[in-house]
Amino acid sequence: MTVAKRNRVTLADVAKAANVSRSTASRALNNSPRISRETTARIKKIADSMGFIPNAQGRALAVGRNETIAILITEPLDELFDDPTYAMFISGITEKLSESSYLPVLLQASTDFEHHRVQQHLERRSFDAVIDISPYANNYLLEEMYKLRIPCVMLGQMEDRSYEGIFSSIYSDDTYGARIAAQAMHDAGRRHPVSILGPRSNPASPDRLTGYRRVYGDELPDDRVLFTGWDATAGFSAMMQLLDTHDDIDGLLAGSDRIAVGAIEAIRQRGLTVPDDIAVVGFDDHPIAGRCNPPLTTVQQPLREEGSTAADLAMRMIDGEAATTVIKHMTLVRRKSL
Repeated sequence: MTVAKRNRVTLADVAKAANVSRSTASRALNNSPRISRETTARIKKIADSMGFIPNAQGRALAVGRNETIAILITEPLDELFDDPTYAMFISGITEKLSESSYLPVLLQASTDFEHHRVQQHLERRSFDAVIDISPYANNYLLEEMYKLRIPCVMLGQMEDRSYEGIFSSIYSDDTYGARIAAQAMHDAGRRHPVSILGPRSNPASPDRLTGYRRVYGDELPDDRVLFTGWDATAGFSAMMQLLDTHDDIDGLLAGSDRIAVGAIEAIRQRGLTVPDDIAVVGFDDHPIAGRCNPPLTTVQQPLREEGSTAADLAMRMIDGEAATTVIKHMTLVRRKSL
């Protein structure tokens, strides 16, 4: 038995049934203010009765938008899922966009193939804007967005100021946050600290070291500072190395809470205690900080709020507003590791 194929109802069919032009039908279905409320309501009623399903590409052309905002990440996927920072950024972004018509789309670009694929989507204008949550790692794609005039929000601070006034940016001041961490350590009477930071290539690491040294200066020389990964395994290994080479350590300024957790385990394995022997201050105030033993004194970075602000800035840029920079405030959360 042959089943007759049902033809899809087109915009032209709706226009004919409503006795209006195709452009009028399109404007009405996209809520254009150029069409009266009465005409819009009549055309929508006819379209519904005919089972008309709008074409996404056609709607995008009508309103001049795709109603999608890309969340660009150039870190490897394992880092994306392991680091709570990214999860909190994305949570803030999606929470904010849930109040709008914009759909967030995760755009991965950690390999050459992925870079090429992202470039193709940028050239096709697949997104109305991009929120870059690791801008320090992809100057090439930032340059592409600049050439194509695609609205972009950088979630993080960059040493290169060439995109200032072109792209919006949102970040917390890492130097300030590190300075308040070091001041708390200094005020607690610790005079022989060490520091374990994330990768040297990440701008947050040297910025945090700058903040620590604004308090400790020559008391925190290069041989008492290690750059490594952001995770607990890296923190454990680095702390073991520092304990092997320095016998006077009385404080640790950790570049992340995960580093601090690993370092505390290393301290414990050496038969030392926190904070009696070595005080520890982390950075970020991830959920792990409160569950740590002992609970971790740390610098609170408003990560979810930064993500929400990034989404708001992206929507504002889509609407034609100029690029802007927003700097959030960091605070010290005191617990029992200091």
